[in-house]
Amino acid sequence: MKRIMALLLALLLMLPCLSGMAEDSVIINKIAGDGADFAFAEDAKLLEVYFPKIYGCDAAFVRYGEYSMLIDCGGNQWEAVEALLKKLNVTEVTYAVNSHPDADHIGGFNHVLKNVPAGEFLLGFPEDYDEGDTVRFKIYEDLHKLDIPFRQVANGETIEFGDVKITVHQRTDASLTRVNNKSVMLMIEYGERRIFFTGDIQRDAQLLLIKDADTLDLKADILKFPHHGYAKMQEGFLNMVSPELVICTSGRSGAKGADQLKEKKIPHYFCENGILRLATDGSVWTLERVK
Repeated sequence: MKRIMALLLALLLMLPCLSGMAEDSVIINKIAGDGADFAFAEDAKLLEVYFPKIYGCDAAFVRYGEYSMLIDCGGNQWEAVEALLKKLNVTEVTYAVNSHPDADHIGGFNHVLKNVPAGEFLLGFPEDYDEGDTVRFKIYEDLHKLDIPFRQVANGETIEFGDVKITVHQRTDASLTRVNNKSVMLMIEYGERRIFFTGDIQRDAQLLLIKDADTLDLKADILKFPHHGYAKMQEGFLNMVSPELVICTSGRSGAKGADQLKEKKIPHYFCENGILRLATDGSVWTLERVK
């Protein structure tokens, strides 16, 4: 009996150590039924990230206080982007950012920005860059007509966004032969929380990032799956980010990346099922569908 009591006492003494080893999730997933009664403090300043109902293209709307950003613009599904902005009563954005000049990312800006102008249009490529879809030339022409200023961003640059820090990551190594791999990536940080937008980077760019893992901090709570989720990520890259949640902008069918996430038991959601809203006060995230 004394031996059993001693063992129980030892286990009780170990509990604080065991509980310290397990980190609680920083994401309250209301889609999965978590935190139904959770609400941020009334005076909390929130960073919000919205993904419109799209598939096979990219678009996201980010806002914090008076700052806002439209990241890519849905290609031929720009009407879904426009509908989201209208739903949110957005009449202008501080920044419009294009990750790379392919139609499924740059297409739609010229339509949406006619009604929702941007203070500045940020590019990762010169306007006369000779890769990517030729649709961009018409879009650039239209944006000039709208008198929206252009500026090329560079790797390591930070974008002004109030208390939120947005850092540009981009690989333009000579070894990269596809425009997807040279996509502008954005690490968005608020307080202790992070979300990482990866554009369409594929195998070769991911391998370069893995190579520089010792000097790069790409850890993020939430990841926008590279290239929509069509192909699996390099294991080393996924480990660098170590996300708790992944957003896929492909359709569910043919999303090989989703198979990888299932194997890793990483929660992931598709935009094609409806608008997604992420919000954080700098300490925790919430995830929900917007009706």
